[in-house]
Amino acid sequence: MTLFKKIMAFTGSVIIVCVLFGILSAIFTHHYLVITLITLAVAGILFFFSSKAGEKALAEKTGLTNKEYRYIRSNLEEARAKILRLQKIMSSHKALYSFQERNKTLQLTKRLYQIVKEEPKRFYEAEDFFFSHLDSLVELTEKYAFLESQPVKDKKIYQTLSDTRSLLNDLSRVIEKDLFTLLNQDVNNLDFELEVAKNSISKQKKKFERGQNHE
Repeated sequence: MTLFKKIMAFTGSVIIVCVLFGILSAIFTHHYLVITLITLAVAGILFFFSSKAGEKALAEKTGLTNKEYRYIRSNLEEARAKILRLQKIMSSHKALYSFQERNKTLQLTKRLYQIVKEEPKRFYEAEDFFFSHLDSLVELTEKYAFLESQPVKDKKIYQTLSDTRSLLNDLSRVIEKDLFTLLNQDVNNLDFELEVAKNSISKQKKKFERGQNHE
């Protein structure tokens, strides 16, 4: 269900509730408590079924069951919160990464999230990112920031920080591969469409040449 349809459904529900309130006010004069309770009950029912209808329409549009769609949406909400945590810690501890590395890592995570948000069915192509790589990136970044901010450091801490930096760089490359894996299907689809278009053009060209020869 598009945003416009959701707004229209919500507006329609509000209008129905307002009309109902007016009718009940005319019937049950001076019984405002009864009117309010009935109106609230009807409003709750309308909004509930409107929401369910919206979820069902969106699930059908994406080719997912309601259960699958709710599951993916829940994981996307968690991923969004993790990306915001990552962005916050990177912004407040700019020494963690160079600007280029920080920007690249954030862009990779946001792009993966956005692709799946727009096409929920593709969540299963990026499960490693959502269930493993993003978690590791956020946790390691936060732990690195905590250790790096300590006023006192010894040789072991410096070594741990160095090892963590190296691992964070490796994770960034892994997430880059996650994005390539997700985009691979798009590349294959485009290659197929290009091949179909080439064959169609080739047939039309041959047909035109045969027509020219007959003339």
